[in-house]
Amino acid sequence: MRSAFASKMSYFILTFIFLIITASFLFSGFDKFSLGGGSKNVASVDGTPITIKEYQMALSRQVEFFNQMMGGSGMTQKQLEEMGVKQSVLNGLIQQKLILNAADQMGFVVSLDEVKNEIKNLPYFKTNNKFDVNLYRNVLQSNGYIPAQFEDLVSNDLKQKKVDELFSTTLISENAVRDVVSFKTSSVVVNGVKISRQSLSPLVSVSEQEIKDYLAKPENQKALEVAYTENISKYVKAEEIKARHILITGQDDKALKMAKDIKSKVNVKNFAAIASKETQDPTGKDKGGELGWFSKGRMVPEFENVAFALKPGEISDPVKTQFGYHIIYVEGKKAGESKAIESVKHELAQFSIQKTKAQDLDRLLTSEQERLSTALKNNDLAEVEATSKKVDGQSFKSTSVNQFDQTLSGAALSPKEAEELFKAAPGTVLNFGNPGTIYLVKVVSRSEEAAQKTEEQLKNEVTAQNQVYSRKLREELIRVMNNKAKVVTNPALL
Repeated sequence: MRSAFASKMSYFILTFIFLIITASFLFSGFDKFSLGGGSKNVASVDGTPITIKEYQMALSRQVEFFNQMMGGSGMTQKQLEEMGVKQSVLNGLIQQKLILNAADQMGFVVSLDEVKNEIKNLPYFKTNNKFDVNLYRNVLQSNGYIPAQFEDLVSNDLKQKKVDELFSTTLISENAVRDVVSFKTSSVVVNGVKISRQSLSPLVSVSEQEIKDYLAKPENQKALEVAYTENISKYVKAEEIKARHILITGQDDKALKMAKDIKSKVNVKNFAAIASKETQDPTGKDKGGELGWFSKGRMVPEFENVAFALKPGEISDPVKTQFGYHIIYVEGKKAGESKAIESVKHELAQFSIQKTKAQDLDRLLTSEQERLSTALKNNDLAEVEATSKKVDGQSFKSTSVNQFDQTLSGAALSPKEAEELFKAAPGTVLNFGNPGTIYLVKVVSRSEEAAQKTEEQLKNEVTAQNQVYSRKLREELIRVMNNKAKVVTNPALL
């Protein structure tokens, strides 16, 4: 229960403090992450303390959330450090205090009656659907709290709710949302390519004499080692197999019998067809159980041990794993490969020299830009894509860009680029590049017809835009307050 809430809420936007905190009281302890006794605080925000107990509870909730994501295995201290969990938890608590301070500055007051009504309505303190004062006191006492402390927590939560309600007030008019809809449906479809100057290095010509001279200089040895490390995936490859499987979920005798029956029917020719019909792996239903190429470390050990022992064309007997019983068919195998640095020094020297030829790269950038621009104008997209793949660039085909998002292939356009793009006529090739990049975009077609929205759709759009706007306002409030706040932390207690 706790982890479900933790995954959906940020630390400073809480609905009920009890659902987060008391659930932790009932279902977990903090001995693993104990910070020791004493009255020191972990941090303070403009004088408002963040206590050890607050930090412990928040850390425990976050660790439990990650444990659930990792299949129930406990996180180690090293993982906590690598993932920055402790600092993330502290940042969340700081934001929570900033919101509380904002509530005080805005003059939000929570009455004693509001606190009492909130507590009385919490189901965890009820017996036979009625508030049980003895149950309330016992639960708090067993977790080291007195009623006054818990009532302060509930009061703080109600303050935060009032801040949230302020931001949740309708802020965007329906007419403004209609404009948003219009921007979203005003779009252009484009083809294009983006290649960095340095990516063109492999196309720069290098003579054999240049390579020989480069290798003869001892001072270049370090550069070769760096180049080898940067391209290690090219020279050291693990053994791979291409396989299909049929999965029967369950680990009882019934599942085993079903798997054995299927094994007696399958062969190399009908495996894919039977897999599509019989496998209980939903991802393999439409692909005939295909798993593609993979190396060791991708599958569970029981599966891998059998799969890598099979020869191409062989089908295994049922293999038991935590997922059920698998029937594995290996279609192909690629032997592992490991090239020592000595055997690829010639190639590495070529790479290193190519990167140093600045003038050649500049000339190549210009010529490639002209060639690719012509290819886009002539709709020779195969040539554009082939060049992009050769130099590890990025090409895009029939990609839609709307005026609201103004993003192309995951990257935001600059205001100038967006203005040019939405003014350009179909067939125009635009150059968004700079001295270090080829960035060409061709406008294929455009659409400026606003989609007709039903009243219900428009209402939903208003709600969605208000949520976005209120979230941004809240984030901006926290940013401004954080810049002005005096935050003191005690790293020794983290």
